[in-house]
Amino acid sequence: MTDLATIEKMTLKEYNLRMQAYRLQQVDRMFERRDLAWAIVTAKSVDKEGNYIYREFKDFFDYDKALRAVENVQVREEDMDQDLVRIARRLAEYRKGGGKI
Repeated sequence: MTDLATIEKMTLKEYNLRMQAYRLQQVDRMFERRDLAWAIVTAKSVDKEGNYIYREFKDFFDYDKALRAVENVQVREEDMDQDLVRIARRLAEYRKGGGKI
């Protein structure tokens, strides 16, 4: 996203979804780089006895583990913009009170 007006109109839920998508995209890019590196490593890397150092790609890069790490990302409240946290709390109180001030 490059349009500041669109970014400012995003809801917190949309922002979180976009951040999750970005992190997943980064895992895919990491996978592609590691796949290329794997091809190079398997062609070159052998121990003194001529055996490959890595037997399987998963030994070199665990894609499922990387995805789980992204899926379990928890944003701590201390890391959030405190003005937004305050606004979210006030909105939650407003909604809890039936929308009355």
